[in-house]
Amino acid sequence: MVSARMPSPQEVWERVLGLLQVEVARGTYEAFLRETVGLAWEGGRFLVGTPSPFARAYLEQRAYGLVREALERIVGQAVEVEFRVVAKGTGEVVSPPTPAPPPPPPSAETEASGECLGMPLNPRYTFAAFIVGECNRYAHAAAVAAAEHPGRKYNPIFIYSDVGLGKTHLLHAIGHRCLERGMRVLYTSAEQFTSEFIRSIREGTAEAFRLRFRNGGILLMDDVHFLIGKEQTQEAFFHIFNELHNAGKQIVLTCDRPPKALRPLEDRLRSRFEWGLVADIQPPELETRLAILRAKADALGMAVPAPVLTFLGKRIYRSIRELEGVLNRLKALAEVTGRPITLELAQQALDLPGTGPERRPLDPEEVVSVVAQHFGLEPMALKGPRRDKVTATARHIAMFLLREEAQRPLTEIGRLLGGKDHTTVLHACEKVRLQMDTDPQVRHALLVVRERLQRMATSSGEGR
Repeated sequence: MVSARMPSPQEVWERVLGLLQVEVARGTYEAFLRETVGLAWEGGRFLVGTPSPFARAYLEQRAYGLVREALERIVGQAVEVEFRVVAKGTGEVVSPPTPAPPPPPPSAETEASGECLGMPLNPRYTFAAFIVGECNRYAHAAAVAAAEHPGRKYNPIFIYSDVGLGKTHLLHAIGHRCLERGMRVLYTSAEQFTSEFIRSIREGTAEAFRLRFRNGGILLMDDVHFLIGKEQTQEAFFHIFNELHNAGKQIVLTCDRPPKALRPLEDRLRSRFEWGLVADIQPPELETRLAILRAKADALGMAVPAPVLTFLGKRIYRSIRELEGVLNRLKALAEVTGRPITLELAQQALDLPGTGPERRPLDPEEVVSVVAQHFGLEPMALKGPRRDKVTATARHIAMFLLREEAQRPLTEIGRLLGGKDHTTVLHACEKVRLQMDTDPQVRHALLVVRERLQRMATSSGEGR
């Protein structure tokens, strides 16, 4: 009797890719998964080869849970996954990864053509001034790739986040780096693009408008959600986008939501936004907020005691812009009153008119209750053994918000939601973070629940 042949690691991996291809956005699959290979079994681990250190970092940090879940569905048992960089086309492991060579100095020809067209770039928004943390590491790496290898690695790059989290900073940083290398940069906003397009139609200069964008080199466009509802402007941008992309010119876009949530934007335009790389920026965790506050304080020439920085970092957590604003108010208050910077003065800076109402810490039970209500469930359903799709999605979102908004430890979250271990909670958080790129319903649920939780925390703070 002939025993059945065991599938090779590559055969197993091809089946896994078949599952992943329908679970992630096309741009994400093309950028990070399509060129991966199944290398070998090593003990209880399955080794996966990636084409670059960047792809390896993304899969480890942003997609590990989904990859492991798909692999376990194929092999029918629990298994760990390890990603290793391999030489393209050889399958040989590269260790350590070879650093990318520095960009060549601009030639006399490119130096002569280096200029910034369109709107001016903020001189403070450079890569050197950008604080990198877990919340923005992926978007930062994508922006650096666009600046160092424009049009060759990922095109377009689509960066999205809530307001005040640094996406415009990254856009300007790309522009500054490209200008340093003698390249032409065209920076604009979707609102400015719309205004210029309307004026070109009115003045009969539509062809000159198109040529200006086609010949503008790297295109950096802020706030593309402004194109929603403007059909003629979308048509014009669609053709300009195609011309630039076909010419191999880098396109970087920013938005307040992922491409799939851009409705009623035309499908053909929305799909093009997903062609390259979609990266999000999350609200900064405490460590990153403290690093941002220290950097901003140094730039303002302020000597701020560590307890004051920690106090501010814990109180302001939604926006980098808010962090910078409160430091400016604190500096002004210290100069006007002649008082040293203390916790009491920091509290006064927070309480100044226009700084917003006080927010109290979120109670974990409130988070669970609000999530359950949004999905039409009872809170106990999220704490029980039910595993239908709606309940599982709600439970994962509750875990994510308890971690991100309420800042609760993984072990505590697991105990609250049915006695899950910390690895299960971590997997759920990773899954929700990735689904924000690919599932507009998850994105919508997060936005609605977050807004309600913030209103609850704010109204309670006002009544104290």
